[in-house]
Amino acid sequence: MSKFVYIKDINQLAAYPVFSRLSEDQLRKFYDICVEETFLPGAVLHKQGDPAEKVYIILQGQAAEELTVGGRAMSPLKPLGAGDVTGCSALFPPNVHTCTARAITEVNALVMDSEKMRKLFDEDCEIARSFYRHIIGALHHRMRTLEMVGPPKPSEN
Repeated sequence: MSKFVYIKDINQLAAYPVFSRLSEDQLRKFYDICVEETFLPGAVLHKQGDPAEKVYIILQGQAAEELTVGGRAMSPLKPLGAGDVTGCSALFPPNVHTCTARAITEVNALVMDSEKMRKLFDEDCEIARSFYRHIIGALHHRMRTLEMVGPPKPSEN
């Protein structure tokens, strides 16, 4: 039996930063395209290099994004937790996952089909603006983290 409390009241979503600027009607529209899923520790949410068709918002638990570049494994320092988004590659061509996301603990997530998301974003620009504002900030932070843990720069002699 899962220890998670699934979304029973749509207003629960407003507690997550990605949803905090949305009205109740917008929260309902967004939730209507979601499926709640639970991933056990070690389970893969999505795999680097695979076609990206779904976006994941973590409601509870922790996941890690694992990135391999040139045969070298790189990972952000901070695990993903409640409110974090992974699988954003599903929204942008060429729609291929740029990293692997793996559950560290049991993870409860909202899973959205990217085609349905793009359609919703076309219908309600405020939902799109809120979502993209959130993920752009998060992606910028992850890129800065990867720069810090990246390979050392060659010294100039």
